[in-house]
Amino acid sequence: MKQWLKPSPVNGAPAQPKALSPDEVLQKINVYKRTTWVPVVDEEEQNILASKIGGRAYIPSGEEHPHCPNCHKELTLFLQLNPQDLPAPNDLDLEPEQLIQLFYCTSKEPHCEVECEAYFPFSKSVLARTLPLPATAPQDSLAVMAPRQFPEQTIVEWIEHEDYPDWHEMQVGDAQLSSEEVEVLENSELGIPKAADKLGGWPYWVQSVEYPLCPECGIQMQMIFQLDSKHHLPYMFGDMGVAHLHQCRLHKNRLAFGWASY
Repeated sequence: MKQWLKPSPVNGAPAQPKALSPDEVLQKINVYKRTTWVPVVDEEEQNILASKIGGRAYIPSGEEHPHCPNCHKELTLFLQLNPQDLPAPNDLDLEPEQLIQLFYCTSKEPHCEVECEAYFPFSKSVLARTLPLPATAPQDSLAVMAPRQFPEQTIVEWIEHEDYPDWHEMQVGDAQLSSEEVEVLENSELGIPKAADKLGGWPYWVQSVEYPLCPECGIQMQMIFQLDSKHHLPYMFGDMGVAHLHQCRLHKNRLAFGWASY
């Protein structure tokens, strides 16, 4: 009986290993998979307590709109998150009765972003805070738009996506990816975090992994929202940078905001 022999490699060269498929690599890093939500916005101004990017902030009765302690001008609302508007279930563990707000100084004269190093967490020209949610939206809050505010982008829907950390962050854990596996992920654009405005998921790090630590307990803070330059917010962080709002899981009133650029 004739036997078919496997041909020998040409010139004695070793046989080439089977190329890795993106699905095979994703299976290996499946343990890192998280859910992220990309916002869908409407330019119509709605409830003052709504989740939004830019626009009018809810300010409790008797308080003034926040000002920058460096230039004394009005801070600009970048983000407001109402936990009651957010998709469920999620693993962010936000307090259901606390509104989250992010204000940022956009002054160029003086240039507070530079003078106060607003790209680092806990800059004095940035205000990231939680506020108790009132039972109903106060009508007087709708009366006046503070100066220096961007057009309102009310979040009306959330689109769910799978999200993975970049390979630098996975290597800090136990992924132990080979150079070939890293190349497969980068070439296929799979298994990398989304560089867009998004709720939860994994941060898209422009430079290095830079989680802030809670000033009270020293624990690594979790990212709750990412803002990408010129996505929904008409603002650029440095050279098309990406910004992150973090919160301590234990001390919910401790928020940190920072960004990095190319």
